[in-house]
Amino acid sequence: MKKLIPFLLVLVGATAAFGQQVNFNNSPLSNPPPRLVYMPDNTTPVVGSDTTLPATFVAQLYYGAAGASESSLQPITAIGPARFRPGTTGPGLWLGGFRTLTGFAIGDTVTLQVRAWDAAGTALTYDAARAQGRLFGAGGTFTYTIPAAGQAPTAYYIEGFRSFALVPEPSVIGLGLIGIGALFMLRRRKA
Repeated sequence: MKKLIPFLLVLVGATAAFGQQVNFNNSPLSNPPPRLVYMPDNTTPVVGSDTTLPATFVAQLYYGAAGASESSLQPITAIGPARFRPGTTGPGLWLGGFRTLTGFAIGDTVTLQVRAWDAAGTALTYDAARAQGRLFGAGGTFTYTIPAAGQAPTAYYIEGFRSFALVPEPSVIGLGLIGIGALFMLRRRKA
């Protein structure tokens, strides 16, 4: 009996954890609205690098309580960002998997958001990519109600996710040059 109690506790814990999950993929969704991530031209889907190379473009799921503001959402960091598929294997799609929504229970409604960026080099986070002037982007926020464990796979899809395009962030140096140019133009007009 003493050996059975720890087993039951692990089983209950695993069931509860599975019930707090979401399928962080944009490819197996059941409805047809576009759910791809695009380059800044808004027509070319993002393509990732081969899995043997450092990731080029990645996507990460951010979450918070229902109605939470975009700035208060936190990334799910237990599993790193998902890589985008390489080449022709699914442009605009990432290789995600299940993510656990820590701090929430079955039946809770949470706010989700997908953020993507160029992670080449040292841009390992969304904020770092923005600070380095790399391509980045965020989809709109959407809600997700955590289904009970054992539901059909479609219950865990991020149905509220919609397509978005990455944008370039002007670098600090670039903004500085624009500012100096503007001052030069103003000074020239006064003369």
